[in-house]
Order: sequence, then C-alpha cells, then structure tokens
Amino acid sequence: MRRSIWKGTGLLLLVAGVWSCKGGADVEAPSLQFLLLDPAPRTGEVCGTEEPGVFFLSGGDSLHYQISFLDNEALSQYKIDIHENFDCHGHARTTEDWSVLDIRDLPAEQEQVVSGSLVVPADVTAGSYHFQVQVVDAAGNDDPLSNIYAIVVTNRRDTVAPVLLVSEPAAGPFSVLKGSELVFKGQATDNYSLGEGGNGKFLLTYTRLASGNTFEAVRTRLDDSTGDRTSFDLRFQVPNTLVAGAYRFVLSVYDGVNNESERVSWEVEVE
Repeated sequence: MRRSIWKGTGLLLLVAGVWSCKGGADVEAPSLQFLLLDPAPRTGEVCGTEEPGVFFLSGGDSLHYQISFLDNEALSQYKIDIHENFDCHGHARTTEDWSVLDIRDLPAEQEQVVSGSLVVPADVTAGSYHFQVQVVDAAGNDDPLSNIYAIVVTNRRDTVAPVLLVSEPAAGPFSVLKGSELVFKGQATDNYSLGEGGNGKFLLTYTRLASGNTFEAVRTRLDDSTGDRTSFDLRFQVPNTLVAGAYRFVLSVYDGVNNESERVSWEVEVE
C-alpha cells in the first residue's frame, strides 16, 4: 500500500505504535541489494569530480530497478528519493526538476523483493541529481548514508552547453586586498537563447582552499530576452571580514535548460 509522502529528505516515516521486543532490542540495520539497474551505472564526471557509479539519462528515459531488502527480524518501509544536486533556478523556469520521494510499506518479513521504474520528465532540467534508496526495519534501524548514486540528466531539446569566454581578469594566480573589487568580463554564447527554459544564469563562487568551504559571490539571472550571445561585467567586493589566505574563484554560465559551460577558475591570494 502506498504511504502518504513526507515532504522532506530525512528519516523514513514509521508506522505509529510502540515496538516491543522479546529477548532484547534489535539493533541490527537492514540491508538491500540491487538485483537489476537498467541502464547500469558507469564511471562519469559529476560536479567536476569523477565518480564510479553514475547514471546517464535524458528526458523521457526510464530507470528500471529490482531491489532485495533483507533484515534479521522484520522489515518495515523503504524509501526512494531523487532530488536535484545543482544550484537554485530562476523564478520563471519552464523546465521541470526531477523529484521523487516515494515511501512504501514492506511486509514484516525478513526478505522482500520490489521492482519498478522511475521516469525522467520529458522537459527535464538538465544537471546532476542524487538517487538514494533507504530501508528501515520494524525496530527503526536504518543506514541513512548507504546506496547513494549520482545521476547526470540531459534535456533532449538542448544538449549543447554554452561557451564562456573571459577577457578579464587574466589567468591567475594573483593577489587582492580585502575591500577591493574584483571585475569579471567577457562573453557567453549558446546554440539557443541563453534564457530559454528559465534557468539561464552566470554563477561566480569562491572556495577557501584551507577548509574547502565554498561560497556564492555573484549570481546573475538571464531572462528570455537574452539571446544566444551576451556580454557580462560581474563585480565582487571582497569582504573585509574574509579570512586572509588562498582561494579559488570559479565562474560558469548556465543556459535555459541548465546545461553548464566549462568552468573558468582563478587562484587568488586574499591579503
């Protein structure tokens, strides 16, 4: 029986009631095994990093699965969760983010096999997604960090990423003072209007290399009137409160269906 869906990505909802045990508490987490994944995951690049298990799908495709759930005593529920793994979009987007949060009961048995298919929206927002399956037993045990896959999705009507050409600043490394202004200039081009689909934007981030923490510096939305070629002049005031040290600034442009250009980066020493 399908359960009502909880609008969140935390632990699974459990059937109300008090669990009682015979001979001690059950503290052993259930497990799951994929018997079928079609198409099969393969090695690919996600967010600039190579990962071993990545699904590559397009709008209208299906991801078929068969999963065996196992527990030492009694199963309770499983959850399938797909959610975007990219930055927020413009307010007028017309593409559809792929989102699944499906929580279902399992019989109170030690083993159960389930099958199904997950269909990508036809006019999907392109980009990186997370795909996770969790299972919980009757005692509430689960493993929330297991079985997380990456999915790279393309939109069939536009699979071409925009091109970013930067004229300023010159290639790093270079130094800047706190309180000074960094200026980023250049041009972006695409095969369609950069705003068509509602997700077009320039995004500038910076990462403190000592900690790996990343922050958004500038986000500029591109609307439907942008066209397939546009110049940019992005300015970022270096905060006086920024910790001195080495940073990496990264700039990219996204087109209307969320295809991302190759990223341009600079190594910057903040003094």
